[in-house]
Amino acid sequence: MSVIKEASYHKHFYPEEHTGICVVKRKGESTENVIRRFKKKYSKSDLVKELREKMFYEKPGDKKRRKRKQNIRTLQQESKKELENRQQYKKSLRARLNKQIKKGNQRND
Repeated sequence: MSVIKEASYHKHFYPEEHTGICVVKRKGESTENVIRRFKKKYSKSDLVKELREKMFYEKPGDKKRRKRKQNIRTLQQESKKELENRQQYKKSLRARLNKQIKKGNQRND
């Protein structure tokens, strides 16, 4: 089954690509690049994740429990990143202040 089509549209406009997971081959594009774009669209669509979730029945309570754990995990990761960003910001402020202090001392000497 061949999904690859040749199109002669504008450089950034491919209406066929806006109907689900479909890739249109652009002029002068290699099949490897087309396959790469298809894989990227496929992974971004979360179709695999959805299929895995629907493969087996999951009780509603178990679903809630899993989602709650996932939410807690993401919140912890976000707070960890925020803390790291704050620490980096403080370090950069200290470095700038030290430079200003050194410049001030050099001018006074």
